[in-house]
Amino acid sequence: MDSGKNQPQSQTESQNVFSYCFTDVDHFTEFLAYRQIKLIQLTPGKLESEFLSVKIGDLYFTRSSANQAIQSCGQKHQKYVTFTILWFTEGSNFYSHALPLCPQTSLFGFDRHREVDLVSSQQGMMTEIFIPVETFLAYANQLQRHDLDDRFLAINYASILPDKMAELKHYLQQLFWLVKHNPAWLQQPDIATLITNDIIPLLIMEIPINRSYSPSLKPSRRSRLISQAQEEMLAHLEKPLTLKELATRLGSSSSALSYGFQDLFGMSPMRYLKVRRLNAVRRCLKVSDPESCSIATLANKFGFWSGGHFARDYKTMFGELPSDTLQTAAKVTGG
Repeated sequence: MDSGKNQPQSQTESQNVFSYCFTDVDHFTEFLAYRQIKLIQLTPGKLESEFLSVKIGDLYFTRSSANQAIQSCGQKHQKYVTFTILWFTEGSNFYSHALPLCPQTSLFGFDRHREVDLVSSQQGMMTEIFIPVETFLAYANQLQRHDLDDRFLAINYASILPDKMAELKHYLQQLFWLVKHNPAWLQQPDIATLITNDIIPLLIMEIPINRSYSPSLKPSRRSRLISQAQEEMLAHLEKPLTLKELATRLGSSSSALSYGFQDLFGMSPMRYLKVRRLNAVRRCLKVSDPESCSIATLANKFGFWSGGHFARDYKTMFGELPSDTLQTAAKVTGG
């Protein structure tokens, strides 16, 4: 792994196991740069996030958790089928492409041609299983699950019976427990073959048989509206934008936008815009020269005109003052 300037707070590495703790969403984003995933912190407070990655043969397993709601977007591995499973949520729900997910039944994320678009719950945890496309299709063929073809993968979502999901989670829970408490177990002969022959058939057999899959999670009119609204907001991070102006640009109503953002992000459209602007300021502070950077000027650039209100909102969001971020960046670059 890169030993550059922005490293997670703590880490454990072995040949096939990587375990990290993050207290900064930008450091987490930089760590996931190899996957081209971008993370945005949505809820206020100091971030505490854990990430565990395990390589077993040609398979990868990851487990991630965070105490703040996070928005993730980016590309997927084209050579892997990625199955994502939710473990628990507290507060708001998980959403994929603006559609709600159920921790007890949802298996999703396996359309490798569709971008990642996930809003995670505060205090939520999820697991991803990465299987080479050829391997997954070969096992599906061996098990005579010819319904699990490219049409199935393009759906990006399957609803599994709760008892079947519990069985799959129990297997993964045992796997991660062994990785954490007995990592030498991974070095046993034929362990990769054993795990592959266990997990892939188990996963395939848990998916209900359906000969005529149809997109049960196709984008709704509301989800398309929210996606368009986010694009407009990102194009106006440094420009004034009111809710009425945003609604007019999209040919929508203010109430439709408000309901949509409240359902998906748990906040109003203008609050979401403010959160994105705060995240943008933070990224700028981290790459700025403290000797020449004016925090007030930078805040003004993103529409924060009151220095006192900006400092308060920034500290509430990230657990530190903007001046702390700037000085920390200076120490890191200086070291």
